[in-house]
Amino acid sequence: MDAFNFSGREFVGLTYNVLDSLRQTVMNFSQTASKVAGPVAIIAVGAEVARSNVDGLYQFAALLNLNLAVINLLPLPALDGGSLALIAVEAARGGRKLPLEVEQRIMSSGITLVLLLGMFLIVRDTLNLDFIREML
Repeated sequence: MDAFNFSGREFVGLTYNVLDSLRQTVMNFSQTASKVAGPVAIIAVGAEVARSNVDGLYQFAALLNLNLAVINLLPLPALDGGSLALIAVEAARGGRKLPLEVEQRIMSSGITLVLLLGMFLIVRDTLNLDFIREML
């Protein structure tokens, strides 16, 4: 029972930290944008954590999963939160669906933006790796 209570407290604490970090990123975007990490930086941090502490690696994996869950629920097209937002729009319209073409354009634009952001973060994070900096 102690392990269950401990894991519940840890989950609530990590969730609060993730939501607070998201709030800070949105509220102070100009100051925090450089701290947003893509897959390359996340792997680099994970490798560093794995080298130092296995327990930390489990916590890092949990934090990463919570981050992905929260980001996925944001009301952005192409994410699950975007689909939920479209459902909310349909509900506000009295159950009338948006025209399929409009819905497809919204989702396509979201996918394009997510892919562009991902590519930008991969390039930026790769250029910030120590061994790449030494080569440049």
